[in-house]
Amino acid sequence: MKMVKLNLNKIIILLSSFVSVIAYSQKVNLIIFINDEIITSPIGLEFYNKTSSDKYEFTYSPGKEIDIVSDIFKENMILRFDAYGNKEDPIKRYSYIIPLKMDLFKDTSFLIIKIYNLDKKKYRKKYCRSEEPYVIDFHKSGLYMDTVSTKCK
Repeated sequence: MKMVKLNLNKIIILLSSFVSVIAYSQKVNLIIFINDEIITSPIGLEFYNKTSSDKYEFTYSPGKEIDIVSDIFKENMILRFDAYGNKEDPIKRYSYIIPLKMDLFKDTSFLIIKIYNLDKKKYRKKYCRSEEPYVIDFHKSGLYMDTVSTKCK
């Protein structure tokens, strides 16, 4: 009888630990588009904020969940990554530094980041006439359906 009671206590402790981990962890599916093309190859992403020297490194693949429990995600942060061109110019390298507000990760199960390089005439005409290198558009589920952030003036 003592053995059954001991095992039952262990099971209850394990279940409560599992439920608390699920309740406090939040994951967001991340999808990145560049110039209307979904990025399907792995990319090294680096999340950091200006107030801390900590980094959260993540290898991106479409729809892969990001665990946003890290302290990096408690404040506004910066996403930095490099990507290579598209079908027309596969060798060209683009470096992106994208400011992210914490609100983008709240109350959502996915975050879509659309980046339009303004060195492409099609996007420069469509979005703005700026010297800045790219425009960023965020989409998410939840209360804030579309949140747009541009680097245009």
